[in-house]
Amino acid sequence: MTTREEITAKLDDFAFQKKNFGGFMMNKRAKTSHALWTSTSDKGVTELSLLTTRDYGDDNVYDVAAFTLDGVVPGEVLAQLAPEAERLADVANLRANGYTYSSLEAWDGGGRTWIKDKPAFRDLSRPEHGVYVIPIQRLTASREPHWLAWVRVDGELSIGVVYQP
Repeated sequence: MTTREEITAKLDDFAFQKKNFGGFMMNKRAKTSHALWTSTSDKGVTELSLLTTRDYGDDNVYDVAAFTLDGVVPGEVLAQLAPEAERLADVANLRANGYTYSSLEAWDGGGRTWIKDKPAFRDLSRPEHGVYVIPIQRLTASREPHWLAWVRVDGELSIGVVYQP
């Protein structure tokens, strides 16, 4: 199995970033993500903890996941968040809220992306305790997201799901 350290090292390579974050707008996302990744030292890779999953058929699978920057989310926190995520996934339309995180971008939308207007999932997060929650749309129905790359620049946290470690 691939380790966090191996993925962290691979992210220095543009070809690896292109494999995970490329394919959109002539690899502009991969170039932007690579520049962000290589220009900062406050970065890493962590594991996602799935709180709930919804499969709408025809390869439309959505997850609600939690993560911390320094490892696995504590079990007691997952036990508290899972029922909240289940309830929210039943109420909210995950098709409208899921996101692929196919480049390094502000976890909370940074005032620029869709999540700014749909704060319900973000509000499950506990950033003061280092726990973040995100809705994810899988790139393929068969691959469960497991790894998340992160960078922090000037206090802003940016994330990207590493679908192909």
